[in-house]
Amino acid sequence: MKRKILSIIAVVLCFCMLMPNFVYAANETNDYATVAEYVEENSNADSQKSLAKFVNYLSNFFLNDVLGKVLAMFMPDSAAVGDYEDFDINTYGNFYKGMDTFIDSPQGEKVWSLGYGKASVLPDDFGSKRYAKGAYVPYIYGDGMYKDDDGNEEDLMARAIVMNDGSGRGNVVFISIDAMGLANADVRLIREGMKDLADKYNIVSINVTCTHIHTGIDSQGVWTDPVGVMFNNFSSKKVRYGVERSFINSLVRGSRKAVETALSDMTKGELYYSELELEGYLSDRTAPIALDKNLYKLEFLPFADGATPTIIATAGVHPEAASYDWAKTGGSTLVSFDKKFSADFIWYTEKLLNQAGYNFIFIQGNVSTVTSARAKTRDCFNDLSAHDEIIRYGYEIGYILLGMSMNEKERIVLNAQLGDKLGVEQYSSEKNYSIWYKGLKTASEEKVDPVLNIQLKQFTVRIENNVIGLLAKASIPDNLILKDNSGKYYTVTEVGYLEIGDSMKVYMSPGETFGELLIGGDGADGFALAPIREYTGEDIIIMDLMNDAAGYVANPANYVLAGYQYNKHTGALDSDTWCLISYGQNAATAFIGNFYEIYDSVN
Repeated sequence: MKRKILSIIAVVLCFCMLMPNFVYAANETNDYATVAEYVEENSNADSQKSLAKFVNYLSNFFLNDVLGKVLAMFMPDSAAVGDYEDFDINTYGNFYKGMDTFIDSPQGEKVWSLGYGKASVLPDDFGSKRYAKGAYVPYIYGDGMYKDDDGNEEDLMARAIVMNDGSGRGNVVFISIDAMGLANADVRLIREGMKDLADKYNIVSINVTCTHIHTGIDSQGVWTDPVGVMFNNFSSKKVRYGVERSFINSLVRGSRKAVETALSDMTKGELYYSELELEGYLSDRTAPIALDKNLYKLEFLPFADGATPTIIATAGVHPEAASYDWAKTGGSTLVSFDKKFSADFIWYTEKLLNQAGYNFIFIQGNVSTVTSARAKTRDCFNDLSAHDEIIRYGYEIGYILLGMSMNEKERIVLNAQLGDKLGVEQYSSEKNYSIWYKGLKTASEEKVDPVLNIQLKQFTVRIENNVIGLLAKASIPDNLILKDNSGKYYTVTEVGYLEIGDSMKVYMSPGETFGELLIGGDGADGFALAPIREYTGEDIIIMDLMNDAAGYVANPANYVLAGYQYNKHTGALDSDTWCLISYGQNAATAFIGNFYEIYDSVN
């Protein structure tokens, strides 16, 4: 009885603890105007920074060190929490290290091979059973997909590529799933589901990432039934996880099917690389402003006649615009939440590329707090829904990908050939209408030598953020959680280093890495490690949410659960609550430090 009473108290307190997360996430226009205006009018930049640091210190202390610890006193561990001292990471299954030896020049057959496949990850009972949206607010259930501009229902997909450089060192798999993010434990379930394929086809690395859509099925557990899961796991030894098992099963099944198709599709060909700055299409919404503005493209052209070419694209941008359709009042005092699911702009970029005769996979880049910012996508249209906007944004990104290395005349032809999806001919005379190819730079294109190097490292990381720690010990997300003798909690994650020829060098990050940790600047001040590009001396790019969903990864000097960051561009303070979703203040040091160990070992 005592345990049940404590469980009820813990559930109530933890739900109260979660509320700031939901409120801040849903209301990103909350900028504490009174305080910010006061500071702006009465203080200089240094005093604003000092005030922000002071507020942030108090916020972190109260939310994490006081309230979080008080909650921990009432909250028993789920039966799934393991013993840290007894855990042996070397025997933790389904980790693929990659390649022991890196090469600097083509070896063996000296030719690229690539295969592509995709499959739906919608559960078999989707449509008859309601699923929670992985968005902002819990308990929003739906059972239908948005329809596209042709009246066809969108789908949630697993897209896969298998790559091989002909050196004889094995195949490398990348899977990108239309979901918010996946815990490393679920990534390992997907790997387990294709273990026989790995053995048969000499697959040395299986990497799973998410497109990070905010309108898919809840893949992290916190939006489905957090209170019910907490209560069950605090009062019963039979653990119930937050993510619906039927959805996890469909992710495993769909990922395997996509990889099987990709393996059967393997063909030799040439690989080309290009990059282009997406000026006006991306925006970092929280200071310190630092973002990778480039769209990166790998284009695989098969030698075989009739074989379908593949475009691999990466850019750091939240596909979340469609999720804003929930913010409707409809004349009521209550918010009318949108219950439809969508693959956001990814669906429409792929649709255009498929029309042009290409396979397509989008791998999330240095996403940080960067979101789509194509205000001109609205152009002269004032009545577009959020979903209408992502249709236009997706098509526009598709046109840019296809026309990256073209001049304007060639882009005009391309636009007409693909049906003028953005209405250039119809609306170009309208005031404020922008034409996608006007002023767009032309990217150079280079042939990529068949050199594929990849290596990953697994390690435990401490969960210092008690907000996430409380969810973790309750087994709401699917993370493996370990507790040491002193009461500290840990989980397992991975980082990796990838080289594709000499053209693309990648830090494979498990979280959402703040851009200043990549490119430096004022936001990197106080970080114990050098920013990635400074440390390596190379134009490394980041692929975030790779093999985990570790939340935001911030400079410890700027880390805050709910507070302010000074924005030197506006001279004001920006509200910041992103690190409510993070492993903790020192996650960046752990992640990037382990990445540097890999980088140094192969260079």
